[in-house]
Amino acid sequence: MVFALMAILVASMLIAALLRTTAMSHRQLKRDEYRLQANLLADAGCDRALVLLKIKPDFTTEEWKVPAEQLSPDRTATVRLSVTNDTTQPERRMVSVIAEYPTGHPDLVRVTRSRPVP
Repeated sequence: MVFALMAILVASMLIAALLRTTAMSHRQLKRDEYRLQANLLADAGCDRALVLLKIKPDFTTEEWKVPAEQLSPDRTATVRLSVTNDTTQPERRMVSVIAEYPTGHPDLVRVTRSRPVP
């Protein structure tokens, strides 16, 4: 009887450790997914700013709210675009983007990009 109880205790401890490891792996996978999506949104924000500059040459800022329908269910994103003069070369302009995904989530990822305007 004692041997059976010890075997159940050891098995329970092993299962608990396995469940904990699985949960940690799942959280890390979600964080990686959020980081990848935020990077893609930052790149899309740079492209969007360049297109907006072609349409409206005096474009300076926009806050782009990306709805859940275009991303994942219950996950939205915010992408802030700005165009400024380059401090090192005043005749050149820079596009700056800050992408945040998922908006309002405790594991929110923020990615920043800066790119000169061609």
